[in-house]
Amino acid sequence: MRTKKLLPIRFNQVGSFYNFPNWRYLIYLEPHRANLAYCKDKPKDGAGCLARYMTSHAEISDRSIVTFTLSSFLTKSVNSLNDKQKVCFYKLFNKKLKLQGERKLFTPTYKEEDVKIWSGKYIKLITDKPLQNFLYHIAHIKHHPEYSFAVQFRHSKEHQRNFCVIGYCIYAGVSDATIASRYKLFPSQVRALRELFFDFRNAPTDVVARYAYFTQLSDNQIISDVDRRYFKIIGSLGELGLKADADPSSLTIEEKEKLNCYLADSMLDNVTSLYFSIEDKKDALAYNSVINNLASFFIKKEEINYYRSKVRNLDASTNRIVNERTDYDTGMQAEDILAIEMISQLALKENSLPEYKVITELN
Repeated sequence: MRTKKLLPIRFNQVGSFYNFPNWRYLIYLEPHRANLAYCKDKPKDGAGCLARYMTSHAEISDRSIVTFTLSSFLTKSVNSLNDKQKVCFYKLFNKKLKLQGERKLFTPTYKEEDVKIWSGKYIKLITDKPLQNFLYHIAHIKHHPEYSFAVQFRHSKEHQRNFCVIGYCIYAGVSDATIASRYKLFPSQVRALRELFFDFRNAPTDVVARYAYFTQLSDNQIISDVDRRYFKIIGSLGELGLKADADPSSLTIEEKEKLNCYLADSMLDNVTSLYFSIEDKKDALAYNSVINNLASFFIKKEEINYYRSKVRNLDASTNRIVNERTDYDTGMQAEDILAIEMISQLALKENSLPEYKVITELN
C-alpha cells in the first residue's frame, strides 16, 4: 500500500491573521486559524504521550488541563474506609509510587476526552523555522530554552512592564543585542520574544493603515490601549518617543525640537477627534473655542520662527565680524590694526537718532 506523500507547509504571510505580531503563538494555541488542525494527532494507548502532553501544557500554558483523580475502582474502595484507614492508605500509596518512580497521577482524560498533541511528522514540514523550533520545543522533541523563557516572561506579572517596553523597542527597530544589553538578557532570549510576540514584519507602514492596525489590535485585546498610544508615538518618532517619556532631560536640542513639532501637530489630531464627537450645541461651542485657541497657537508659532530667524541672522553677523577681526594680514602695522578695531566697534555701536533744529531756532 502506497503512503501519501506529505508536502511542505508554507505560510503565505498575507492576510489579517499573519499581521498579528504574535501569530506564531496563536498558531500554537489555535492551529485551526492557520488551517493546521490536522497537525495535531490523538496519541495511541501506551504511547507515553500523555506525560509529554501534560508537561508541555504545564510549562507553556497558564491553563490547568488535568487535575489529580483516582481511578474509579480506587475511589470506590477509598470511600469505604474510615478516616484512620484513609490516612494509612495514602501513606502506603505514596510510598509505593515513590519506590516505583511513578507520578501520583490517575486521569480519565486520556480515554474519555479528545486529547491531541502536535505530531512530529507534521512539525518537520513547516517551513517557518522559528515556528518549527517552537513547536518542537513544546512537543518535547527538541529543547530550546529561550522559548520557555519567552513564554514565562510573557505571563510573569513581575515583568509585565518590561515585556511591554521590550516590544516597543523591537517595533522602534532597536537590535536584539542592544535590547539584551539594556535588560541584562541573552540576545537569543530577546530573539525568542520577537519571534513569538513582536513580529512586526507584516505590519502596515502607511499612516492610516498603521492607525487602524494598532486600533484593531487593541479592540482584539492583543495589546492594551496604553500600548496602542505608545506604538503610535513610536511610529512617528521612533525610539525618540520612548526616550522622551523615560527621560526628557537627556534629549538633545535637535531631538527636543523634533518632539515639540510632534506635540504641536498632535493638537490637530485632538481637534479632529473633537470635531467628529460633536453631538449638540454645547459641543459645537466648545469646538469653536478650541479653534480660536488653535489659531492663536499657530500665530505664536510663526512669531517664534520669526524671532528665531532674527537670532540666527544676528549670530551670523557677529561671527562674520569676529572672524574678520581675527583674520588680519600679518603685514599690517599696529596703527592699522587699531584703526580697524575702532571701525568695527563703531559699526556695532547703535547710532542715536539725529536731532534737527526747529524754525524758531534758526538764525
